[in-house]
Amino acid sequence: MSDGYVIEPDKAILQLTNAVMALSRVLAQVAPELTQGNLAMAVEGSRANGHGIELVEEIYKTTFPNAKPTVTLSPEEFARKQRELGQ
Repeated sequence: MSDGYVIEPDKAILQLTNAVMALSRVLAQVAPELTQGNLAMAVEGSRANGHGIELVEEIYKTTFPNAKPTVTLSPEEFARKQRELGQ
């Protein structure tokens, strides 16, 4: 990347958000399940780390407008669900 960029933080965030949204749309066409899963993990990771989810959630909802909300299970809940399903 070239040196010497002087970009206001708000403009940089918007530029990066637009670029990520474009890349997400392309990747969603190539590998929709993989893209949706990784965006869902990004939302939950941002939430868990206290970073806020506004931008990541916007990218997720824009890329997959008809998707059901993701549900994240704790390891204990996941193990219980697996037992219930007989796995």
